[in-house]
Amino acid sequence: MNKKENVINFEINPSIPKLRLNLDFNFIKHEFTQNLKWFEDEVDEILGSKTHNITEIDVKLAFAILDRLSETINKYRDKGLLLELLTTLDNIEKKFPEYF
Repeated sequence: MNKKENVINFEINPSIPKLRLNLDFNFIKHEFTQNLKWFEDEVDEILGSKTHNITEIDVKLAFAILDRLSETINKYRDKGLLLELLTTLDNIEKKFPEYF
């Protein structure tokens, strides 16, 4: 088989694009989960260390991050991502109920 035949066989194999999409989405899910963990850690640090001195900038930053996370959920329309976000927000609310 020459190289051209290999390329053709690779391109017409219908499982390849699906596999690539799954790998890409798994990477996106992993990155999303890492971003949620980072967000929760940041909120813990901000609210834990500045209990009575939360600034408007802190609040705006938190909402900007939530907006970006929500955009990812909307883009991929994945219930698992939404559930992870809700779980993270629930964890934050349990730690700092006075802010909710």
